[in-house]
Amino acid sequence: MNQYAPYLTALSKEKYKKLLTAARVVVGIGLILFLFWALDIQEIINNVRGIDVRYLFYAAVPYFLFIILSAWRWQVLLDFKKFGIRFGETLRIYFISLFFNNLLPTTIGGDMMRVAYTMKERRADALATVLVDRILGFVGLFIFALIAVLYLLIEKNETEFLPFMIIGLSVVALITYIFFSAKAYSFISPVIRKLKILRIGERINRLHEAGTDFGGAWGPISLCVVHSVIIQATLAIAPFCVLLGMGNSDVSFISFFIYVPIINVISMIPVSLNGLGVRENSYVILFSRVGLDGEVSLAVSLVSFFIVFLFSLIGGLFFIFHRRRW
Repeated sequence: MNQYAPYLTALSKEKYKKLLTAARVVVGIGLILFLFWALDIQEIINNVRGIDVRYLFYAAVPYFLFIILSAWRWQVLLDFKKFGIRFGETLRIYFISLFFNNLLPTTIGGDMMRVAYTMKERRADALATVLVDRILGFVGLFIFALIAVLYLLIEKNETEFLPFMIIGLSVVALITYIFFSAKAYSFISPVIRKLKILRIGERINRLHEAGTDFGGAWGPISLCVVHSVIIQATLAIAPFCVLLGMGNSDVSFISFFIYVPIINVISMIPVSLNGLGVRENSYVILFSRVGLDGEVSLAVSLVSFFIVFLFSLIGGLFFIFHRRRW
């Protein structure tokens, strides 16, 4: 019986993951239904119907730049590892990953597609570039969000978000340091090696070995962090364009630079499917501070997500026709 124990444990974990995913779907749908119950549905529909189509194209531009810059950030890491992949192919793969991010319950699905399309015989290196790309994305997000929170502190004396941003940035910085530093990782590696189920410990150690190369690559790392901060700016500009398309110019541009990065951080809390419901409620609550009606805030959130979803469909086409590398 003992020889089957690891496999039974793995099956139990798989069942737990499925139940957790189902629970997150239910929570997300519940949060959306709550907003529809609390707000005027007809007003939400009117806001969406009344959008000036030109502004949808204006909003699509920064979202497209977000994809370009995200692919470019990953390209910097791939070039450092000498994968020899051209940017055009990197961009196609990133579109595919975006498609799977929106199709599957977690963003891990999209990341795994990036690994699958680039790994060949270098799975650990491919996984390391994707993981470092994710980490540096979080660093840029928390830096941008911290700047927004500091602005709220200085201009409006609002402090409720400050502890969360400081804690979040500290956790990301600690994870980054451990991942890049062989010395720091040595303190936890004995524990990691004890993870024998499905050779998890061995695989994590190989991944860390592949990632430590980035520890001294301050040029590429700094460039990627700058990319990440600019990406957060594009993600703030796009919903502002959507709001203007609804004929509403009462909310200042700076409000989106303040609240959208905070919303992006809140949406990372894994209580729903890809932030569904959490993101929309955050829009309604935070933008009410600047006098925006809940119906308008919800419409802006839903339309913005729909634009990103449309871009992800391009990735679906690439997935069908793009040549696989595995």
